[in-house]
Amino acid sequence: MLCSPLVRRHRRGFTLIELLVVISIIAVLIALLLPAVQAAREAARRAQCTNNLKQLGLAFHNYASVNETLPMGDFFSRSALTTGWIRQQFGPWVALSQFLEQGAAYNALNSNICIYVAQNSTVNGIGISLLWCPSDAGAVNLRYPGKDEGWDDSAPLPMTFSSYATNLGPLYYYPKGDTQYPLINNNTGAVYHVGHPDGTSISPVKLAGITDGTSNTLLAGDHAYGEVAKSTDPYGPNWWTSGVGGDTTAATLFPPNFFKTWDAAEAVPNKFASGKNYTMTFNSFHPGGCNFLLCDGSVRFIKNTINSWNPFQVQYNGRSALYTGVGGALPPAGVYQSLSTRNGGEVISADAY
Repeated sequence: MLCSPLVRRHRRGFTLIELLVVISIIAVLIALLLPAVQAAREAARRAQCTNNLKQLGLAFHNYASVNETLPMGDFFSRSALTTGWIRQQFGPWVALSQFLEQGAAYNALNSNICIYVAQNSTVNGIGISLLWCPSDAGAVNLRYPGKDEGWDDSAPLPMTFSSYATNLGPLYYYPKGDTQYPLINNNTGAVYHVGHPDGTSISPVKLAGITDGTSNTLLAGDHAYGEVAKSTDPYGPNWWTSGVGGDTTAATLFPPNFFKTWDAAEAVPNKFASGKNYTMTFNSFHPGGCNFLLCDGSVRFIKNTINSWNPFQVQYNGRSALYTGVGGALPPAGVYQSLSTRNGGEVISADAY
């Protein structure tokens, strides 16, 4: 029997055009999937940030249960009464640390001396994860700021940072002179600075004193450690132990994330030219807005587009430490400013933000 010759079959490979088409399809799929993956990751980070603020809310209420007040925006050590006001006072997170499972840090604090000395370097260098927003990656870093950044000591000391700040209200102002201490703002926020170094002129806020309602009053919010405005030092503010405005306290004078695209080298038309004003706004790396803790312990995401007054109609009169409206009275408060007052009597609709 004769065998027929084997027929050799040629295997057909990809042509160059087909290969390019496949690569193009893969590239399109990756381009479509990457934003979705990034959005999912940011959603997870934002959820963790929300949880951090809820935990801080529990700590605030535990503090209030024990002390019958909310913590102050700052409080002074004895040495701060004679060594100048710059970054000498303790901030609200220090007072709250004992309720954040940081009792050892609180007990290690020497409150008889300034916060920024070697004896308190252990406390300054402690990192508290609840104070770090996952979207604010730089906050987890340990730095050694030098004397030019506010230290009274010539040698740099360790410092860790916070991604959150407490609410002072719509306004904040500075001392009348170099040797004086930070005065209160317009005294409407949930926390605020003492009016005198001995702390006797103003009492801390009680929850019962929040007559606008705890569900209508901001207590704290996102205050990212990273760059808040172009041309500014991205690592200057947010020292977790400090009570200075821009570190752990902020105001609602400017809308959320207002300075993200603002160049700090540009002149601001109402004398807010100081870099400190950029650091005293609530800001975040969450797209579109910031997370805020309200006084009832709930957390809300407030968009950058929330109704707000025009901040450039507010005039800061330098060392007179007064705010006025440009050409007269202050502009009408927007929803954002109304949320930051504890007893302004504003009516805020639930769907207004």
